[in-house]
Amino acid sequence: MYLMPGYKDALHILLLTLVLLTGISSCVAKIDYMGKISSALLDQVELRREQIASPDNQRLKQMQDMGLSMVNLDRQLVYLYVKEPLSTEQADDLSALGVNVHEDSWIPAVGNHPLGFFIADMPVDKLESLAARDYIVRLDTGERQSMPVCPVPDY
Repeated sequence: MYLMPGYKDALHILLLTLVLLTGISSCVAKIDYMGKISSALLDQVELRREQIASPDNQRLKQMQDMGLSMVNLDRQLVYLYVKEPLSTEQADDLSALGVNVHEDSWIPAVGNHPLGFFIADMPVDKLESLAARDYIVRLDTGERQSMPVCPVPDY
């Protein structure tokens, strides 16, 4: 099911409230690590999963218009935010999960931006497992269509 971004945030707040009221700690842990995932990435992965499960030309066009890669629908380009470069064990863990980290893409923390990140691609069915890793601080989409903000003159 695809939800508009604002509705997804409201759904997360409602779900968190229900979990806290019922005291189910395992669900709280899941919501906690799911909070690492940007809403744009959640939306894109959900579109990919839906397209794989039930191909639809209208959804495919929507994905193309969003700037998503159509080369391999079961993989998503992501930014992995971490506090420090990955250790050998962490890199091996991600590899075993099917995540291809572009290790030469490391961007360290700078100034008032306390996190560094890697570019990686991951299987869309591993998003939750990836978010559950304690060394992953945040996940964001690496697939966006960039457009100029100001008018671009024709030459």
